Amino acid sequence: MLEFWKNEWKLFLEDLNSFKSAFVKIFGGKQDYLMLNDGVEEPQTEVVPQEAEPVVPAYEPDGIDHKVTAYFGENVEELRKNVSGEKTQHDVLREYAQFFKPYCESQEMCNSAFRKYYDRHALKIATEELPIEQARIIQNNVDLFIKGQEVFGENGQFIDSRVDTIFDKMGIDQVNKVVNILHDNTEGGVNVQGERLFAEVLTYMVDNGIKVEKDTPIVNSVKSVLEEKLNEVHSNLRNHEDWNDEYQALLSQERKYLYALNRIEQYETEQRISEFEEKLNDMDAM
Repeated sequence: MLEFWKNEWKLFLEDLNSFKSAFVKIFGGKQDYLMLNDGVEEPQTEVVPQEAEPVVPAYEPDGIDHKVTAYFGENVEELRKNVSGEKTQHDVLREYAQFFKPYCESQEMCNSAFRKYYDRHALKIATEELPIEQARIIQNNVDLFIKGQEVFGENGQFIDSRVDTIFDKMGIDQVNKVVNILHDNTEGGVNVQGERLFAEVLTYMVDNGIKVEKDTPIVNSVKSVLEEKLNEVHSNLRNHEDWNDEYQALLSQERKYLYALNRIEQYETEQRISEFEEKLNDMDAM
């Protein structure tokens, strides 16, 4: 009898397994129907949380960016996407524009003239071939370079190409040297007054066809221009009888030119002393 029940139990288990297999084939094996797989733990799939994309704060243009837009007419967002060497075009133009000054008069004409100058030199500026000092002197003193050009109509003013010719012949090192001779730079940084007077001299040289000779020190040409301008002021003062604003302006010009000429004379004296001392040293070495 015992053997009979063992055999019956074995047959029952076989039938149960057959039923289980058939059930799985019909309905799939991903679910435990009728708890046939009760007690068997399925592996848990680990859910890896995705890292949130970093939030990049929006770029806020500053005062220099506004200068880049106002004087170059460029879009800051576009400039930040364009790469030039190790810098973006945004970085390059910021270096040029950081010391630009707002136009005090003839704003539209000044802006138009400088935009044309920028368009003509855009490639050299983009590759940083144009000296920053040159662009700054032009921009800060556009009103001087376009003075008397009203005959070209509204916004028809431009920077004469002969200005660039003089810059090229002098070289930026000589330009900076002359600027610092013309006026002392007690505040440090940009010598605004020296650059303003240099721009005035440059304009006079262009208007009067005065050329820069490579074999002649540029200081000599600058000195000649200042002497001519001082003579013009003295002539105008002699023809003035009223102590009015125009007379006061002429006196101010006289002081400016005399001051610059005195500084040039001081520089020339120091040069002569230096040359004399050098000759003495050469004689001692013989």
